[in-house]
Amino acid sequence: MEKTVEVSSVERFLPILRVTLGWMYFSAFLRRTVNVPAKLNPSSTAYVGGKLITFLPHAWQPVVGQLEWVLLHPHLLYIFLLFFTAVEGIFGLLMILGFMTRLSGLVITILAWSIGAAGGWLGPTCVDEWQIAAVEGAAAFMFVFTGSRWLSIDQYLAKKYPRGLRIWSVYVPLW
Repeated sequence: MEKTVEVSSVERFLPILRVTLGWMYFSAFLRRTVNVPAKLNPSSTAYVGGKLITFLPHAWQPVVGQLEWVLLHPHLLYIFLLFFTAVEGIFGLLMILGFMTRLSGLVITILAWSIGAAGGWLGPTCVDEWQIAAVEGAAAFMFVFTGSRWLSIDQYLAKKYPRGLRIWSVYVPLW
């Protein structure tokens, strides 16, 4: 006889938030690689690296040094932006699929909060970075603790490996 699991009313709606959050990051990847590839072209006026220059006067103190350093090394800035874009795409897709949701939540939290720290307070006319850091960071951090078992790949994995992923003698609940 198979055991049935009751899904709470809150859990019923988590996939909506999970897919939306994942789409926010996966779509950033698509925008820079498919829709407007000039955003990753250092010779283009649309280059995303130019936006980081506008961050510098407003960035929070712990981030200013790293931001200055990467801006002073344009070849590393390009590599950083490619890496950042790839991470957004990979972990956004994992969040959409509900695969390794806790890990994806942690990575997206770090991405969101680092965008907020780098953007600093840009004033009342440009609050995008603060919205990303506050709303998307909090939502992603929630998934670090809750995971996503309903309507996800993690749901299947949780049935197959209920204790989590075994690393040496420790079980890590990635789902």
